[in-house]
Amino acid sequence: MRAALDIIQFMTARRIRSKSDPALSTTNIGRRREANSKDGSDFYADRRHDILRAAGEIFKEKGYESATMADIALRLGTDRATIYYYVSSKSELMQSVVREVTNRNVTAIEEIVRSNYPAREKLRLAFVTQMECYKSSYPYLHVFLQEKFPTLARDRSGWNNEIRDFSKRYFKAFGSIIQQGVEGGEMNSDLPPELSTHAVIGMINWAHRWYKPDGNLSPERIGDGFAKLILDGLLAQPCSRKGRLSK
Repeated sequence: MRAALDIIQFMTARRIRSKSDPALSTTNIGRRREANSKDGSDFYADRRHDILRAAGEIFKEKGYESATMADIALRLGTDRATIYYYVSSKSELMQSVVREVTNRNVTAIEEIVRSNYPAREKLRLAFVTQMECYKSSYPYLHVFLQEKFPTLARDRSGWNNEIRDFSKRYFKAFGSIIQQGVEGGEMNSDLPPELSTHAVIGMINWAHRWYKPDGNLSPERIGDGFAKLILDGLLAQPCSRKGRLSK
């Protein structure tokens, strides 16, 4: 049904695209896209959401560079003209699929930092929040972590600065938790605070390489386990049960 509605909506736009003046056709489609985005209809919002979801899946499967608008259209059972009615480019799709979820994730962790919890609990909550975000936004956050560095290297737009700002806020939030723990005597590290922060973030961020939302372990279970691994380590604690003493 949606595909049929898309075709009806695009009959005029496609006729324009078939004419000899491609610049004129692009301009008209751009104007229609802008007008309909401001209209805020449920159909437009739902269809754009479907496109973003398909784009996230394709970017995850093929990588940003290899993915094409035709791949996304094929996943949706439509054509590229339809996609361009909702977004102007693959770059816009990439930005859209990561912006909202990244901001939501960073903001949630910053709220944990501002709470009155001890540092140990803050770190646990931050890990759980990150894993829950992996699940609820799959595969958007995976795309961000997978693609942001090669994308930023060539991007000179405001998007570059926006993503760098998210990264700085994220790093600062985890760094604040570790600093609180060290200063309060809850945590101990022989490494400089900045290096410890990189180590902690690297552990949780690497989950994008293997996490699947339909796995056997819940986000909370994984987040709790990661926090325990960081805070308590892998070595068994000394004990005196059954007459065994460790010094």
